Amino acid sequence: MFLYQVINEHIRILGYRGYSGFVRVPEKIQAMPVTELSAYAFSGGWGREKMMSSLEQEVLFCDEEGNPVQAEEKQLPPPISCEALKEIYLPETIRKIGNYAFYNCVELSRVECYSSINDLGSGLFTGCIGIRYLDFHLTGEPHSCLKEILSELRQELYVNYYSASGNARLLFPEMFEESVEHTPARIIIREMHGCGHMYRYCFDHTEFQFHKYDALFPHLLVQETKRVIGSLVINRLYTPVHLLEHDKNLYEDYLKEHIENIAKQALKEDPAMFLWLVREYGKDQKQFDSIVEMASKEEKPELLSNLMDLRRRRFPAKKRTFSL
Repeated sequence: MFLYQVINEHIRILGYRGYSGFVRVPEKIQAMPVTELSAYAFSGGWGREKMMSSLEQEVLFCDEEGNPVQAEEKQLPPPISCEALKEIYLPETIRKIGNYAFYNCVELSRVECYSSINDLGSGLFTGCIGIRYLDFHLTGEPHSCLKEILSELRQELYVNYYSASGNARLLFPEMFEESVEHTPARIIIREMHGCGHMYRYCFDHTEFQFHKYDALFPHLLVQETKRVIGSLVINRLYTPVHLLEHDKNLYEDYLKEHIENIAKQALKEDPAMFLWLVREYGKDQKQFDSIVEMASKEEKPELLSNLMDLRRRRFPAKKRTFSL
């Protein structure tokens, strides 16, 4: 159940009440577009209380499909905020998100939104340490909010990037700042750790630049773990949107050298991507058999069946010959 207000023939969402932490904001309520999330909409504490107490217009209620409902305070389910919010989907109609809308939503792990949001409040994801996945849809509008969102999320982040030119899976490594005191000079020096900040600068104004993203691979090799490198490599090869031949060759060289470890990661992340990896790069029989043995330990009989069928076709048994 959503709490909302009507503002100049548009809808502002004030919060959500329910028993599921998986929230899908409707596009329309009463035939009017949902264009805004209020400040502190999904946060708790004094900020939200202050926001609610300062409202001058009537607060209305609707269900998950956007149908208006009548309800008394004692009939309302509990508010979904902070620890209760797990995933949230925002429709293409959203244009504005207020300050600290998701403040301290520590269990929030996935956000889905569109690039058409043109007003992002300050401190939007402050305290949202659990976000790992961003499903981002690029619209035809000139402005994109991806750069602003990435600057708010400094943890290791997996982005599903949907656009008219194709879909891509992108990994943005973790980044964090450290303040170090330089006692003789009596100054504080800010040091940046990880190469995540460089990956978050791959933009021309607000347009994401794939060639800049791929050109950072040498920095990734030096500064990140094999797990992060392997995950970025296979996701980029699996969804090669705007991938230049030179960068593709570098990714493939790394993958072939570490194929068994990367296959193990892919098996955990996405079985479909794992099968693609084996089909495309499992050309060495010894490596192939090692990967099959790895997959046999998982309780996925259909996956193993596909692998064994591929093995029979790729490495057929030689016919025995006898000489007298």
